[in-house]
Amino acid sequence: MKKILFIRLSSIGDIVLSSLAIRCFKKHYPETQVDFLTKPEYVHLVQYHLGITQVLCLNDSLFNTAKEIIENDYDYVVDLHDNLRTNFLKQLLPESISFLKYRKKSIKRILSVWFKKNLYGDSFVSEQYLHALKPLGVKNDHQGLFFIIPKDDWIYSSQLPLTHRLGYIVISLGAKHFTKRMPIEKWNELIAKLSFPIILIGGQEDFLIGEQLERMDDLKCINKCGQYTLGQSASVIAQSKFVITHDTGMMHIAAALQKKTISIWGGTVPYLGFQPYVIDKTKSFIIENNQLNCRPCSKHGRSDCPKGHFKCMREINTDAIVEIVSTQKER
Repeated sequence: MKKILFIRLSSIGDIVLSSLAIRCFKKHYPETQVDFLTKPEYVHLVQYHLGITQVLCLNDSLFNTAKEIIENDYDYVVDLHDNLRTNFLKQLLPESISFLKYRKKSIKRILSVWFKKNLYGDSFVSEQYLHALKPLGVKNDHQGLFFIIPKDDWIYSSQLPLTHRLGYIVISLGAKHFTKRMPIEKWNELIAKLSFPIILIGGQEDFLIGEQLERMDDLKCINKCGQYTLGQSASVIAQSKFVITHDTGMMHIAAALQKKTISIWGGTVPYLGFQPYVIDKTKSFIIENNQLNCRPCSKHGRSDCPKGHFKCMREINTDAIVEIVSTQKER
């Protein structure tokens, strides 16, 4: 086998989860060239990954993307996305290219949401990606995920306020869907109880929330939402004492960096495969409201609460989060 192409078009968390399969494959086939196909906005996530030679960008035309794949003369293509686009792409490739595919278990996920029961089986998506390589004899090395922080993105302690140079907690405010985001009043409540310096990270859309939280105590909190690149955010996560995050890509980056992480879950649930994939399970803490019979309300999050009360986030126990941080920070 001379060349192989992995396909994962989006998003941040899923691409980070694919790192297990990439590393394990490279260990088993060290001489094989490994390339990766993704959307242009996610190229930076994989271009520095150890073992990846070339990153291909999804073209506006699937025909042109297929042409580029054919011109690269791959022995294998591994589809870690399994959607309509990648399935159509498969049909455009010649039979001389062997095709392997990750199976989503979509029906089990849908039924789990409908019946509010774990019919999925607590399997990790990252291990399901790896399972796609079973025909090639690739096995789990049990080293977890990995994430490479570009050298130019590293944030040094000298670039932080004096109050944060001896240690801090990172709070990641971002989340794509409403039902994954804890309301600002709960963040206010939590931050008031925490006695440690805090760095707030997130996208530009989280800047105003971060600004409001920073105003509570601008010595304790510094707002870097929309000011850090993804790599810079990963850099401060790597140097933090603890990470508090929603069910998002930053949660998976924290897991890949083997940080102590508290993940807060609202309308989604960990057992649908996206729980943090960690080597040391004592570093991962799940916070969720298990007293509701309406969870999960979706697989990936919703734009509103279908019940209107949003108790899954509004009733999060912030004292439990403070207790975890207080007892685990120095361990």
